[in-house]
Amino acid sequence: MPSSSVSASSLDSEISPHAKGTTLKFECNNPIGAGLTAADLGAGTEKPGVPEVLYINTTSTGTGPNQWGDGVTSDGLQFQKMGLVMKAGTAFTLSVPTEKRGRTKIGWSNSGYTLADELVIPGCTSAQANANWIVYPGGFWLKEPGGVPLEATTDQTTQTIYSPIGKTCS
Repeated sequence: MPSSSVSASSLDSEISPHAKGTTLKFECNNPIGAGLTAADLGAGTEKPGVPEVLYINTTSTGTGPNQWGDGVTSDGLQFQKMGLVMKAGTAFTLSVPTEKRGRTKIGWSNSGYTLADELVIPGCTSAQANANWIVYPGGFWLKEPGGVPLEATTDQTTQTIYSPIGKTCS
């Protein structure tokens, strides 16, 4: 089997997701962390992101790829864990570009594994004082490694960010 596809050993770790759908409303309950700055939560300018909206808390920095590993699978897609660090109170939508749907899903939630093409974030907040940024667990679901695009849309703009997973983004 080619190294770029889901390995047979990871197929043994098939899970049943907590939520699954094309467009899901993001669950703001129970962020796993809160901080005054994105850097307080392990994110910042060296991570993929849209400043003042979100960062993907990858294990790599810059354009170096995150390791492609044997994670849990669902629907033939392998999970790659990466935290979502977002500006508290900011509403936006995260989506997989149309041409990548079927080979890529996203999911961040503190309620369990989530698979979606699009997550609508209503502007989550934290009860913690000075929580300007909050973080949630989750990540990407992929057929194969690569420079994974993600569209972040606010009222003003849509920006595409790329997370290098198993390969650098070209």
